[in-house]
Amino acid sequence: MAKKRKNDTRLDPFATPVEGSSLDDLLDQAKIGDVITMPAPSDPLRTITLTCQVIKPADIEKITQVYGQNRREQTLLNEKSVADILPAIKHDKRNLHPALCWQKEGQQWVLSGSRRRKACMLAEADYVVLSSADFNDADAKALAISSDQYIAPSLWELGQAYNATKRSLITQGLKGSYREIANIEGISHTAVADAIKAYEIIPKHVLSLYPTPNHLGREAAKKLISAIKENQTAFDKQIATFNEQLFVNDEQSDEKRAILITQFLTTFGDKANRSEALLENKYVKLQRNIKSGDVTIKIDNKVLTDKRLEQLQKLLAAYN
Repeated sequence: MAKKRKNDTRLDPFATPVEGSSLDDLLDQAKIGDVITMPAPSDPLRTITLTCQVIKPADIEKITQVYGQNRREQTLLNEKSVADILPAIKHDKRNLHPALCWQKEGQQWVLSGSRRRKACMLAEADYVVLSSADFNDADAKALAISSDQYIAPSLWELGQAYNATKRSLITQGLKGSYREIANIEGISHTAVADAIKAYEIIPKHVLSLYPTPNHLGREAAKKLISAIKENQTAFDKQIATFNEQLFVNDEQSDEKRAILITQFLTTFGDKANRSEALLENKYVKLQRNIKSGDVTIKIDNKVLTDKRLEQLQKLLAAYN
């Protein structure tokens, strides 16, 4: 079997046999203009007829929209969010695995493939889709959940989806409790609670400060929520001065940047001048300011020989 490339964002959400092949294999074989059939995502006994189409880069935003059941917050998608597939799509000038669209009311509503859509827009590449008017809302929901298997939506995005489920349950006369939502989603009620709290309390513009929404996990979200509840005014001031911080433009991994962002946003007032010890023994003390990230080194003169001082100077000279 050929090695799967990162542009090949295959999923097998239904594992439904179709003429001796999986659904994904069937979709992979589709060529522009082909008409194929597949079982409906929400009901394998119903058939969906799709046409393989190509949407030119200049028309993607005009012709397609992402359907509301999709769990990804489209305004938070950026180059980093699609970094795993963007290089290959740039190279191929198209997405290899077609997205699924519901042709409805003169629009192509993307049911599966919103990240491919964003990557094609960024790469100015063709957006290849399999489109049908046969989908329905139940199909859209099934596809939204199955699409999460490739890269899961962030905690905040899941909270947005669970909150929508909560509202739906309430309109049905139910409580919309965490446990009711958990039973529907097949997860723990604490996971539902953490996600909904993150969505309800952490503003979307705060999430946009992170490299991607997925860099704000449960523990970081709890710290932000605690900081917001502790002092909303001070938290807002931290955000107002965020772009002035040195670490914002420093070259570092996204994981490290996310840690520093959380530290900065949750450290104010009396905590702002606190330092954490990175290394401490009888002769050397290495500390980092929690707010600024600045590092200080204290070395006992007893062990700081001329040779060691020279070595230290050479090492620090490289930091420019």
